[in-house]
Amino acid sequence: MRLRFLVISSLLIASIGVGLGLAILSLPSPANISKKLGFNQKVRSYLIANPELFAEMANILRKRSSQNRVALRKSTLTALKRVVRSPRGLPVMGNPKGEITVVEFFDYRCPYCKQSLEVLKRLVVDDPNLRLVFKELPVLGPESVYASRIAIASREQGKYLQMHEALMAHRGKFDQKSLVNIAREIGLDTNRLLADMQKPQVQAMINEARLIADRLAINGTPAMIIGDEVVPGYADLVTLKSLVLDARRKCTTC
Repeated sequence: MRLRFLVISSLLIASIGVGLGLAILSLPSPANISKKLGFNQKVRSYLIANPELFAEMANILRKRSSQNRVALRKSTLTALKRVVRSPRGLPVMGNPKGEITVVEFFDYRCPYCKQSLEVLKRLVVDDPNLRLVFKELPVLGPESVYASRIAIASREQGKYLQMHEALMAHRGKFDQKSLVNIAREIGLDTNRLLADMQKPQVQAMINEARLIADRLAINGTPAMIIGDEVVPGYADLVTLKSLVLDARRKCTTC
């Protein structure tokens, strides 16, 4: 058991370069070199006899890496708290002055995002102190980008939420003709809409969401931020309510 511990410790030290630093700082005597060679031979023999140690070491490193990643994400979220929670000119769903903010990163062509909308609508209905902020994160190609741009442009005519729901409900093509027809059906002036889509602030809003997602290591949709937690992937209503409750318990300034 002691040798097993020494072997794992030696491998971990070697993996992060500490062993090299120690070797440079303290040059060993010939006697120590001989002892070290003998120890190294024991380590080598033990590893050959117990190759599963490599997997054990990899799991330890993976766990440490995951813990570091979570800590970095939380510190980044703290630093970006204000911009992440800001709707940046888009209307919010739920209570605009709600004490708890749920932020959703989504793509209109993402099937799990479509499922999430109904869950989120129920969440804000059940919790009157909740505000839902949308972050357009088109990750599924040019058609997704076009859908996000047309949705953002619809805010100029006060119909972002209607357009958002219509695009989430849409199951057909996401080409220009299809999306313009959707816009027309909900009462948008399509000529004005197509002109508004060209405004630089529309693409700037998408670029900002991408930058935030990159800083928070969000690489897919849907993804949500509730309190200081990043929630990747689809989450059901029970899970979301539990996360909101946890955020409310931790909340000091919200």
